[in-house]
Amino acid sequence: TRRSSDLMNIIQQYELKYITFDQLSEEIWGYGQRLINEVGVERFSFYVEAAAGYHNFRFYIFPLYI
Repeated sequence: TRRSSDLMNIIQQYELKYITFDQLSEEIWGYGQRLINEVGVERFSFYVEAAAGYHNFRFYIFPLYI
């Protein structure tokens, strides 16, 4: 049987606390275009920048458009 975390991308796993920020930071470098297509450029870039130490924010907050 498959675990629910097997069906999620690495960013979803982190945001839902299946993995730690350290795990995300180590593993995100191995992902590319497929993950960008799934989560969008802005969200992917946010986590890559966080992993590289460009800022200290840990969670991406979706912009609200009204």
